[in-house]
This record gives sequence, C-alpha cells and structure tokens, in this order.
Amino acid sequence: MTRTSWELRILSWNLWELRGDLVALIEAARDLRPDVLLIQEAPRFVLSTARLQWLARRTGRRVLLGGAGGRGLAILATEEVAAQVIRRGTHPVTQTMSDLNSIYPRGVAAVRLSIPGGGAVVVASTHLALQEENRLRHAEHLAALVRGAGAPVIVGGDLNETADGAARRLLAPLLSDPVDGADPAGHTFPAASPSRRIDAVLVTDGVRVLDARAVRSTRTVAGERLPGASDHLPTLLDVSL
Repeated sequence: MTRTSWELRILSWNLWELRGDLVALIEAARDLRPDVLLIQEAPRFVLSTARLQWLARRTGRRVLLGGAGGRGLAILATEEVAAQVIRRGTHPVTQTMSDLNSIYPRGVAAVRLSIPGGGAVVVASTHLALQEENRLRHAEHLAALVRGAGAPVIVGGDLNETADGAARRLLAPLLSDPVDGADPAGHTFPAASPSRRIDAVLVTDGVRVLDARAVRSTRTVAGERLPGASDHLPTLLDVSL
C-alpha cells in the first residue's frame, strides 16, 4: 500500500466562554475553515453542551469532546476528521488551591486519529493555569501523555506564559512552537493590542509544518473587529502527516 500524506488545518482559540461578538467569531471560524478547532474557555455553566453544539452547527463542525464536565476544553472537527477518531477523552489535572483563579478546572482534552494510509496522530487542547506551580504540574502531566502517545502529537492551547516560562521550558524538549514567540507578528494576547504569545499550537517530531501563524484578521472579519470575538487571538497551524 502506498502511504500518502494527510494535510490538516488546526485552529486553536480561547473563546472567552462565548461572551464576545459571536457573529465575528463564527464568521472568522468559517473563513479559516479548520479541520480541527481546539477550544479553551468553552462554555462551562448554563447549557454548556447545548451552546457548544450550537457553535458546532453554526461553523459546520461536529463536537468530538466538550460540554458539561469538559473542564472548559472542547474539540470540534469536520465530518472527515470525525470519521478517523480512534479514541477520545479528557484528562483532569489536579491543582493547588491558592486563590479564586486556582479553582478553574484544568485538564487535557485529546483525540487519537487514524491517518489515512497508515499511522495515527494525537490532537489535544489544553489551558494551563495562571499560577506557575499549577502550570508546572499541568506541564508534567501533559509531558507524560506525550511520551506515552506512541504517535506524533499536536497540542493547541492557552498556555498562560511565553516560551521562556518554566512550564514551556519543561515541555520544549517534546513540543515545539513553529512560530517565533519573539516576533510581534506571532503575539496573541491581549487581542486588541497583542504584546505576548501565550497561545500556540505545539508539535512533536513527525509533524511537518506547512504554515503557522497568529490570526490578526480573516476574509470577512477585519483586524479591528476580530478582538471583539475574544480577548485572545486565534493561532493557526497547517500540517502534513
């Protein structure tokens, strides 16, 4: 059997629990046409599952993970990608409770996909904590999952620190960011005036990157309008597997 490559577009976005400009959010997602949408700060409270399903319908995607009990994480995908799912699950991460911000649930939402032609890939969404101690614990958990994956891994997330942070340094031998975090063009936060790259799609060896960038505007959503959708800019990755 001849092995052929499989190209995927991954979009990772902290959606601010759908509190922003939903028209701009939906239009941007439609413009960008991701095969996989990795979400942080998905709806968690009132009608969380229904609201996520609503978003999936409006963007022409299926919910693979997320909704009630999803720890603020979700993964949406096209029907083509959904047909390749082997396993899926959300892994909780424990935290040290030090302030009100530390009660936000943390974890890793991951799906294992079969690659047409042979092989597999794991695609995950995560949202690291605001406190450094908890971020490190989360990074250690994520590193263990990557080491045990037995396949290339793609992780998109709101990492709450730049590449020089302790958690990112721990992950660096396993997961790299194809975008130069020092380049202002790659900055993602705050969306209205980005000064830091704290959102990224990280990859292991075995993932060939075709394009990687922070999204500042889309075909129908201008640069001054996109920050209304969320306080984070989305980050995009095109890969070949």
